[in-house]
Amino acid sequence: MKTFSLLLVIIVVSTTALSAPTEKHKLQSVILKEILDNVRQLNATFNIKTKTIMVQEVITTKNCSLEYFCKAGNVLGSLKAEALGIKEQVWLLPRLLVAYTRNIQCENPAPDHSPSSPASVELQHLLKNIRQCAQKMNAHH
Repeated sequence: MKTFSLLLVIIVVSTTALSAPTEKHKLQSVILKEILDNVRQLNATFNIKTKTIMVQEVITTKNCSLEYFCKAGNVLGSLKAEALGIKEQVWLLPRLLVAYTRNIQCENPAPDHSPSSPASVELQHLLKNIRQCAQKMNAHH
């Protein structure tokens, strides 16, 4: 009986351990799809003036990792929905990026005047990079 109980405990623990990463990957995949949908919505909503706002290029297609998604969330989080000409309910992208990278500690990008600061690009370019990286990451899930 003790052997059977021990075997049952081992099976339950191993099953739980195996299903946990799967649930995490499912959640990550859902968030990536929401990021992709939100980028599409923003591109359709933003006017030319908004699309050409200059921001730091903290994520490129060459560096599609959680750290860079986190930095993109920080950069976009500094932009106010009102200044972008959209409602607060539509400006979900910074929050989605934070949710996607919730277990990552990333440094805020260097200030624009710092020699180590990333290059400045138009907002539409940063959104394109986020979209392409989200597509790459989603392909891995």
